[in-house]
Amino acid sequence: MKRVLRKVLMKIGLIHSRPTLVTKHEDEETIKIQEELSFQVYWKILSIGKGPAVILKAFDEEILKFDCFGEKKGHFHNAPHYNFRIYFTESTIEEQIERTIRELKVNGLKYLSVQKDDRIRKIKPNGDEYEKALKQVKDTLIKHHQTMLNKIPET
Repeated sequence: MKRVLRKVLMKIGLIHSRPTLVTKHEDEETIKIQEELSFQVYWKILSIGKGPAVILKAFDEEILKFDCFGEKKGHFHNAPHYNFRIYFTESTIEEQIERTIRELKVNGLKYLSVQKDDRIRKIKPNGDEYEKALKQVKDTLIKHHQTMLNKIPET
């Protein structure tokens, strides 16, 4: 029913079709917290922006995803609502990296506890291991950002 309604609304011009987003990951790195829980950190390129990105994954399912693309483009998603973007109020990539780490520190584990999958809800990571992994995530996000800045030719 939802699909039919969408097609009708598109046909009469009330909504437009979404552009297909092509995603490219570069320099992907996995930071393991424990056996079933990890962060995936990489440089992401989309048609709407590019920058350092991180995904919190449990049992290989995406829980939180952060795209630090800079002013008016940086955003994050939470499972299972990946079509909904929560835009950063922070404007620079550096500020967005800081916000990402704060969100993961404060809310990352909370999002695990509200997932439908019972296995994910039962995950209780060691606090020290989680903090250690967050430090690695931050360092890797900064490294990806700095590396790409250094690749941009001066004008």
